[in-house]
Amino acid sequence: MNVRSALEYVPYFRGRLFVVNVASALLRAEELVDALLDADALHEIGVRLVLVAEGAEASVLARRAGACEMHAAMVELPLSSGAPALERVQEILARRQVAVVASGSTGRFDEYSVSMAVALGAHKYICLQEGEVPTLDGQPLFAIAESEVEAHLPECSHPEVLRQAAEICRRGIPRVHLLDGRHRGVLLDELFSEEGVGTMVHTDSYREIRPLQEDDIPELLSMIARSMVDAKLVNRTYESIKENIRSYYVYTLDDTIVGCVALYPYPQEACAELGCLFIKKNYEGHGYGRAMCRFVEDKARALGFRRIFAISQSAVTYFRDRLNYSPMPRSVLPPERLAVLEASGRSSGVFGRELL
Repeated sequence: MNVRSALEYVPYFRGRLFVVNVASALLRAEELVDALLDADALHEIGVRLVLVAEGAEASVLARRAGACEMHAAMVELPLSSGAPALERVQEILARRQVAVVASGSTGRFDEYSVSMAVALGAHKYICLQEGEVPTLDGQPLFAIAESEVEAHLPECSHPEVLRQAAEICRRGIPRVHLLDGRHRGVLLDELFSEEGVGTMVHTDSYREIRPLQEDDIPELLSMIARSMVDAKLVNRTYESIKENIRSYYVYTLDDTIVGCVALYPYPQEACAELGCLFIKKNYEGHGYGRAMCRFVEDKARALGFRRIFAISQSAVTYFRDRLNYSPMPRSVLPPERLAVLEASGRSSGVFGRELL
């Protein structure tokens, strides 16, 4: 686990409610100790937690949580008891303890547990189960939007589990995680790494390309600072970005900015420039840069531009070989852009493509 990446999640998770459903087969398993220690670490950074024991054995889960010195309290009634159990869960959460409760039913997505999670506004519903983590073509299915689940059901393993998880998302829970509880350290590995170790079914907002907001500018400047020092990106200031803020877009994962791109229009020449393309180092290699480039290409096409170009001296291989942009002479640039490039003295190449 990358510590720097993990720390970025801490402020985002703080104050959120996670419901962790523990399969009955894991209640006495040795590996559960690791999961409970992970849960305690989450609680220490401000995550609000409800631990749900599948079935009726809340006391078993409560004892094991106590052995891990977790600040937990057991709900005497199972969730199947209705309102009294839910009220007790709320009381325990209000005094900043971890609520431990039995579902009073079977299954990872029993109606009592899900209804409680929805009623409490849970951000995550996490299933610790014995295996049954979906795969696609033999590879882990790390993250999938609930809107895409139906299309992948014929191809993936454990399709019913995946379908159920998507249904929970549609009921208002943004993230549903399917984890193998036998995997030691599974909670932290899932929640504090780029792709995780289980399957996460999410609403469409998990991965999003959105316009830059003024509050984002300090984060953007911090993110690209090293590349500006190394002259891989043109130097930018808070003021220059704010002045052209409508040109900038950011790529977010769970509302965390991991990349940026800009689209500078030249309407008189019916073309646009793709600029300020950057992905944080720990998030490289996942196709996010390509997604941002396709995003601004679509924007340029919608604006009626016939060509898009990029100017770079450090990403030549990327534009040429990965995006199939062709080398172009500087003479094709809009006159005002050519003048700025010539004045900079940079030996950057020009690459572009026609927008059909």
